[in-house]
Amino acid sequence: MAHRFRDVDLSAVTVENCEESLPESLFRQLEMFLPPEGSFDDGCLRRYLENLKNYEEEDANSNMTLANRLRLAFRDMRPDTICGKFPQAELPLKRRLRCVAEYLIRSGELDKVRDAEGKLTKKRGVLGKMVVLYQPTDKLIESLARQGLLDA
Repeated sequence: MAHRFRDVDLSAVTVENCEESLPESLFRQLEMFLPPEGSFDDGCLRRYLENLKNYEEEDANSNMTLANRLRLAFRDMRPDTICGKFPQAELPLKRRLRCVAEYLIRSGELDKVRDAEGKLTKKRGVLGKMVVLYQPTDKLIESLARQGLLDA
């Protein structure tokens, strides 16, 4: 089950009780749709929450930062490509993930795999292009542990 919806009975959530019934992050996400500014009634609110829940269940990490999603994808400590770790991701997301991977390289959590001569090791990606292999470091696991995400 999606982590933000754990212990939430969607059938009991109403416009009047949603602030008390929902986790703060969910309430903040939908409060703009509630009266008097918004037009949600109880039915709209429940349909919206159900859609969010279904989306988060399809991708359990959808509410995480891209950095944490990358960290979790590489927690097995095996070198791979962004395409290899996120085969279903669309091209714009893969581009953003490569940018985040550069951030993780600068922070010492990932490295680009290089051969004995120091040249980047590449492999053919899903779209047929040559793509870089990333190698996680021990610091990546430390970061996940510090955030309590190793059991995620």
